[in-house]
Amino acid sequence: MGEGQMKLQGAITIDLEDWRSALNPKSNSDFRNRPPVNESYMKESTKNILGELSKADVRATFFVLGDVISAVPDVIKDISRKGHEIASHSPLHYPPNAIPRKEFERLLDHDSAALEELIGKRPAGFRAPYFAVNREDGWLLEVLSGLGFLYDSSVVPTWTPIYGIASAPKSAYFPNISDIACSSESALIVEIPVTVWPTWTSLPGAPIGGGFFMRFWPEAIYIRLLRRIVRSGHRLMLYAHPGDIEIKNTETMRLSGGDRIVQRFGMEKGLLVFRRLLKEFRLGTVEDAYSEELESVIEARRNLAP
Repeated sequence: MGEGQMKLQGAITIDLEDWRSALNPKSNSDFRNRPPVNESYMKESTKNILGELSKADVRATFFVLGDVISAVPDVIKDISRKGHEIASHSPLHYPPNAIPRKEFERLLDHDSAALEELIGKRPAGFRAPYFAVNREDGWLLEVLSGLGFLYDSSVVPTWTPIYGIASAPKSAYFPNISDIACSSESALIVEIPVTVWPTWTSLPGAPIGGGFFMRFWPEAIYIRLLRRIVRSGHRLMLYAHPGDIEIKNTETMRLSGGDRIVQRFGMEKGLLVFRRLLKEFRLGTVEDAYSEELESVIEARRNLAP
């Protein structure tokens, strides 16, 4: 690990998706019927994100949706050429446990192979859409480990109306396959939870890792809490979507209910807060910020090899 990596205070990650793909799925929806990716939107929004990262001299991890890989492969190549890490955000924006396991594994393997062809390496990291993992979803970690993934970042150790595992550890850990809220001595994959506050194990945390909550919290309080987390010795796992850091044309967003709140609340300040994060903290890719944990997984698998 290089000297610069030692000083990182955490990882900054981008869930690269079309905001239309991230709308809450209807109860009777089928994963095979999803909206097409808007190619022009993905090209422009990614260009803007890369520009912000370049100005701050920060490398990030991009969790890329499979539908985005197939829609704009040249964009993925450009992200990699600029030194950022490419990880997987699942083949499509749908809860993994709502897709048959064999079909999910087939689609994820296909995406990993496509990335290897595009950028020369398979992804090491995965994040589930909607952070849609439950305590009993150890099968997902088995699939990830079997396909060569080193880490997952789908657990949010708190409770929200749509996701979260409140009893899960608040810092990187090796999850138990039978109950992913519990730690295991096995290091076949590492779970890197999204940042919550406070980080004390005895209390549930408030969501503060990014996305909607980056826009929800008053900026001064948001930055102050993140500083406290860093001072306590915990590394950050932060995330943003393209839709969090741009001013979308609200006239074209005919949304209602939860989608309207999540997509539109506080969007006028998202870009400013994102810039503040890049300025205030020493952030980098997951591979750099959590390199020791990933090395432990690599070593454990090496020891198991025949």
